[in-house]
Amino acid sequence: MIIGSYYADGSPVEEVNLRDKGRMFELEACVIKHPRRYPEYYVDYGSLAFCETKESAEEMMKGFLKEDGDWIKDIFCFYIYERVLGVRFERSEYMACWLYNEAGQEIDRRLFPSYYSEDGFEGRSADEVRFKFGDIAELYDGDTVSLVHVLAPPREREFYIKRTEEDGEPYRGDISDDTYIVLKDCPHYFGGHLHVDALSLFKPHFEIPKSAKNRLDKIWEGYQEDRRECYGDNPNDCQI
Repeated sequence: MIIGSYYADGSPVEEVNLRDKGRMFELEACVIKHPRRYPEYYVDYGSLAFCETKESAEEMMKGFLKEDGDWIKDIFCFYIYERVLGVRFERSEYMACWLYNEAGQEIDRRLFPSYYSEDGFEGRSADEVRFKFGDIAELYDGDTVSLVHVLAPPREREFYIKRTEEDGEPYRGDISDDTYIVLKDCPHYFGGHLHVDALSLFKPHFEIPKSAKNRLDKIWEGYQEDRRECYGDNPNDCQI
């Protein structure tokens, strides 16, 4: 497998052959910071362990969850990253990634590299889509968590199968295609929507207070009005 980093114009910076390089598995925990209230709260993250296998990283995670420390009660989620030995990497660069909720249950996964490679995104099956149009979800974005409305899920596998048949060669996306479209802080699709990583969305961890729910409802009503203005009597013709 060849991976590389590229400038905006597409010229390569560096290419590395990973076939003969070893792997390690990094266990990371994301922890909720206080106060924790909507519409937005803060989260911190840190590495807990580097393991030889994904299974051993999962065992480490289960061990941490048995501890009595106060920080365990504030767990937001866990990630396990498959890293490449001998290659410098950023947090967002990995060969594969698994997402776990605060109880240590796997809720999502990405089994292709997050950077340029010969492998890529081939769509999601129906049972791999965790959110649908209109759902309220939490968006984890670096160090904050905020509430959003889901507008559209990642493309389904059938899209990539059809394109492969049409092109006569494998058609794959990349990490930027494994995304949900969400509405945040703005009642208008144009200027208010975001494309966010599928592994950054969560079911709300806490009860949504009435004030935050009213704010969300106003944003959603404004968005629905936009859809009616754009698509007339058949707004469902366009999900976004």
